[in-house]
Amino acid sequence: MPHSHTITSFVGLQKHRVVRWKRHHKSWIELWLAYDGATYRCSGCGQGFRRYYDRLWMRLRDLDISRHRVYVWVPRYRVRCPQCGVRRVDSGVARRRARCTRRFERWLFRLTNGMTVKEVSNLTGVDWEAVKGAESRYILGLLRKRDLTGITDLGIDEVSEKKGHRYLTLVTDTVKRRVVWVGRGRDRAVLRTFFRWFGKQRTRRIRCVVIDMHDPYELEIRERCPRAALIYDHFHVIKPLSMAIDDIRRRLQRELPPAGRLYLKGSRYLLLRNRENLTAKQRIRLQDLLRLPANETLNAAYILKEDLRVAFRRQDPKRARAELRDWKRRVRESKIPELLKYVEMLDRRRFGILNFFKHRKTNGLSEGFNNVVKTIKKDAYGFHDWEYFRLKILRKCGRLEEASSQRD
Repeated sequence: MPHSHTITSFVGLQKHRVVRWKRHHKSWIELWLAYDGATYRCSGCGQGFRRYYDRLWMRLRDLDISRHRVYVWVPRYRVRCPQCGVRRVDSGVARRRARCTRRFERWLFRLTNGMTVKEVSNLTGVDWEAVKGAESRYILGLLRKRDLTGITDLGIDEVSEKKGHRYLTLVTDTVKRRVVWVGRGRDRAVLRTFFRWFGKQRTRRIRCVVIDMHDPYELEIRERCPRAALIYDHFHVIKPLSMAIDDIRRRLQRELPPAGRLYLKGSRYLLLRNRENLTAKQRIRLQDLLRLPANETLNAAYILKEDLRVAFRRQDPKRARAELRDWKRRVRESKIPELLKYVEMLDRRRFGILNFFKHRKTNGLSEGFNNVVKTIKKDAYGFHDWEYFRLKILRKCGRLEEASSQRD
């Protein structure tokens, strides 16, 4: 049988030594620990005492040893402090009222990074709620250490939470590429809650905000940070144009005789897909489709769509703005009703669009985070606990552990 000091060095719990141990049925081990410190410190004021007031024993789950589950019996002391009264002594081994050691909770937290809560529970034999609680506490601890200074550029986007038009609002730091806040809903009140949490001092430092032309977001941003440049994500600017092209296709399909409709059948994908993403065979079919005399309007609309995409890729803001003005003139000359409505939308939102050419900021990062959120939801088969779902998003998308390791 190994000596106690050998087991003590192997177990490695600070300021505690193993005084007794026992193995049960070749599956789990019990260890009895004794406090090795010189003083007992009050958890209220930190004053040290040579003697303790009373002592209770706690049975805690600890890290496994060679496929054996380990339980440690740790003494919990209390001292009579002249300033604070009878207060407990923080042993450092476990949290107050915890059922496992701190390091075992850290291990659970690491496991949940690549496994579901249910999988971790099955692996360790720990209750599902205990695993969830350990992960939540560590995420909250990382959030308290998070550095929010120097945030100047924000991206705001929504992601579907459930079917039935239920959404989450994600606020991202586009410079450090992380999610800084998650809210439930996508109305103005949700964003107001964010700015209250963010604080007036940080809000004053915001230089630009990228959104997807959602009016409630825009109204709140203009009120809270009027000096910030409001930018419309170019993907959401071009998306209505694709919808207009599809409306033209459907209108022509209704107007054409039955024989002519066959040529437009299955053409939606060809018209809406970016030209550079089409295969050689698809490009030939698209060219044949647009050359038909009956599709003259569709051909003009398609050329205009591709020209607008080129304008949005221009790196020179002056040239991009000039091409946009010329593009709107050509649309008005074409007199295509669906495109005229689209130009009206561009005129109403011209400042947010022109700011894109100046700052070249997009919401592509937020769109990527949306996919991560969907994966989190899929792995857990949905979430009934909103707060836990919020913490999971911040852990996966907030770069919390990376920032913490850099500081350490």
